[in-house]
Amino acid sequence: MKLNEATAALFPGGASLERAGNVVFGQAAVAQTPVAILGTTDATFIGLEEILELGRRLIDIMDKTPGRPVIMLADNNGQRMALREELLALPQYIGHLVGLTALARHKGHALLAVLYGNAIAGGFIAWGLCADRVYALADANCSVMSLPAMARVTHIPQEKLTEMAKSLPVFAPGLEPFFRMGGIHEIWGADQAACLAKALAAHGTDDNRAGLGRQRNGRTMAQAVLEAVATAP
Repeated sequence: MKLNEATAALFPGGASLERAGNVVFGQAAVAQTPVAILGTTDATFIGLEEILELGRRLIDIMDKTPGRPVIMLADNNGQRMALREELLALPQYIGHLVGLTALARHKGHALLAVLYGNAIAGGFIAWGLCADRVYALADANCSVMSLPAMARVTHIPQEKLTEMAKSLPVFAPGLEPFFRMGGIHEIWGADQAACLAKALAAHGTDDNRAGLGRQRNGRTMAQAVLEAVATAP
């Protein structure tokens, strides 16, 4: 889905948006509640410039509109694979951006990610996966890694990975496997504006993804491991 289609569906009352490169930012209202909008568009690869711009705009939101909910729009094809990014330590930049989202949470900003295009690999980690709640429009797409790339990295034949993906969602790209694992809280089809309003009204900051993964039979052991670690002597 294109940015204008997604914003029209999510904010039928209109949204005031600006762009800086592949970063989009602005404001709108959700059920009369003012919200900040910040994210990426054009299925960009998230590199140094995108991370610095997202971080700069997130700091502006914290500084100028304390406590305002942030709708984190996600549309990316992953982290930028380039020698420059690797030499300048892209993972450190990603960590910086994730740290800023943690700061925003600490300062009382509700963080709701909405996947409306692609959300892939390190790009998804940098922007979207670190939100309090992660939602997806029905025709969006996400994955940790494509099966051909996973086959190259693991040296497991792609045919075997494809077969494993049928029963193990951790291997499978797409919204449904992420939903089963608890990585996506809800997938929104019709009346996406109403879905967003309901999600904002019911918002919580507790990380319940492991529990959702167990309920949905996608990650059956994660919650038990967390509980064992938390209660260990």
